[in-house]
Order: sequence, then structure tokens, then C-alpha cells
Amino acid sequence: MQKLLGDRVDIIGDVHGEIEGLRSLLARLGVDAERARVERPLVFVGDLVDRGPDSVAVVELVEHLVRSGVAQCVLGNHEFNLIREKVKQGNGWFIPHEEMKAGRSPDGWHAGDSRASFPSRQATLFERKRILDFLGTLPVALESDALRVVHAAWAQDAVEEARQSESLESFFESEVVGDPTVPIHGAPSFAEMEDPHVMVKFHDGLAQHMVRMQNSHAAKILTSGPERPIGPHKKPRYLAGKWRILERSPWWDADQDPRAVVFGHYWRRRPDADLPGKAEVFENVGPWDWMGPHRQAFCVDYSVGYRFIARHHGKNPSSSGALAALRWPECTLVFDDLDESFVTQR
Repeated sequence: MQKLLGDRVDIIGDVHGEIEGLRSLLARLGVDAERARVERPLVFVGDLVDRGPDSVAVVELVEHLVRSGVAQCVLGNHEFNLIREKVKQGNGWFIPHEEMKAGRSPDGWHAGDSRASFPSRQATLFERKRILDFLGTLPVALESDALRVVHAAWAQDAVEEARQSESLESFFESEVVGDPTVPIHGAPSFAEMEDPHVMVKFHDGLAQHMVRMQNSHAAKILTSGPERPIGPHKKPRYLAGKWRILERSPWWDADQDPRAVVFGHYWRRRPDADLPGKAEVFENVGPWDWMGPHRQAFCVDYSVGYRFIARHHGKNPSSSGALAALRWPECTLVFDDLDESFVTQR
């Protein structure tokens, strides 16, 4: 946990390796990145990496701004996976995948019958070490008297556990044991859960086991948020490399802290975005709306991580998501590809 650098900050959403989008957004915010000069401190909500064309360049730029004292960054689930050396869809640029060794395309994205790879600059051994060293210095959350920033979910119990942890490493390495009384007989195998050609059915026992493993792990809650079973009435979706029998939960509806909380992670849509699927947590929520009982919660992730799909199909990348910054306390949105700004509805 760290304190925010100031009361006036620009909070930047998930970047996902989109270095040109980041440079464009910083210019619109009046930032001289090379000289580390800013109009106000910058705050990155995490998920700097994966999917986009140059995650290495993004981390190097953010590290330069952070070490210059003009920016802060919290860890996202994608950084969390790198620290734990977890092979995930989109991080083949950093962690060599078995598919790469076999000469096949790593990191496929699957929707229906289409499949796209993630062409990203590969990190060298030196770059991987430097990136891990930098990520190891980042907090999981930031706060002030009026504002909170986290990658996915602000859960007070998880925040307190982070505060009391002896080190970031010990906080990450804490493990949750599944409930042995939950029946998982007949559940799909791990291989089946990752195979896009297998029609996986909802399994309540496996879903309950997965919920416990997710929602009882403080680091996972802060970096990827709480989840809930989809239930037998919904069909599992194949997303980001595996079948989903859980769905994300709108935790902000139960957040009773009146301080503003800004986060990323949830793939929000701008009205002009041409994106697949639907973000269930934003049902009946407008593109500029704040959420929660005190209108205190705002997601600043406008799905720039989907731009690889547009590139794959030869389309304008800006048609598939954008990179945004929320200027606090004015609560206006600035995008990397638009000259105008937008007032959010709080």
C-alpha cells in the first residue's frame, strides 16, 4: 500500500502493450515523457503488458516515469502472472510457451471460428530481469483521503492483508486450499477447460471450488476481482484461452466506502467501439457512468487490449477499444485517439 502522490492526478487505464496509444495519450495529457515532465502526477492502474505489440517499451516508459517521481503504478493481474511465472494467453512475449517451441502460433484468441495471434516484440533475458525487478517494487493499491486506486477490486479485508504482509513476495505466495467436501466428480479436466473445440458444460462443484480459490486469495481479489458461478442456466463462454464457468461480479455495488475508487480490468466499452461479446458487469451502465451506492466507483479500462483483433483483420485499431485517462478531481475522460474530452456522470 502507498499514498497517492497528490490530490490532482491523471489515472491511466490498462495499456496492454499498446505503446503508440500510450505515447499519444501522454501527449494529450501534456506529458513530456522523455524529460519526465507532467502537468500533474500520473497513476497507472496496472495491466501494462500482454496482447499489444510492445509490452517491453510500455514497461520501460512507465518505469522511467515512476523512478523519476512523477508517476505511480499498481499491479494488475497480468503483472501478477509474470511475477508468478504463470503461462497465460498473451504473455508469450515474456514467458516462452510450449506452442512456440513446437513452431505453432502462441497466444491464440478464440471467438466462434476465428483465431488471432498476438504478434509482440519478444523480451530479452536482460529485459525480463529488469521488468521483474521493477514489478517487484509496485504496490497493489494506492489511496488518499478522497481517492482509492486498485487494478480490479477494492476489498477492505484484502487491503488490510496487504498492509500487514511482511513482504510483497509473501503476500503473493499465500495459497488457498480448496474445500475437499465440494464434489467435483464428473467435472471437465484441465485440458478440456482449455480446449476451444470441447463443449464444456457447467459443473456446480467445480464452480464452487474455483470461486473459493479465487475469492479467498487476497492478491487475486485485488488484481482480478471476485467471481461467481454462471449457474446452469448460462452456457460457458470460451474466453482468453479457457472455458468460463465463473463470471465477474460487480463488487462496487456492495462497496460502502464513500471515497472515490478508480480501477481497470473490466473491459468497458466506448459507444463507438466494435467489440465482441458483452461485459456483463456493465449491464444498464452508461459509458461515462460512475457506479456503486455512493456513485463512487469508476472503471477506466476502455478495452485498448482488443486492438490486436482489429489489426488481425486489417481494420483501424481504434475501432476496437481505446486507452483512457481520468483526470481527478475534475472527473473528465481523455482518450488517446480523440481531441475532445468527456465529463463523467457522477
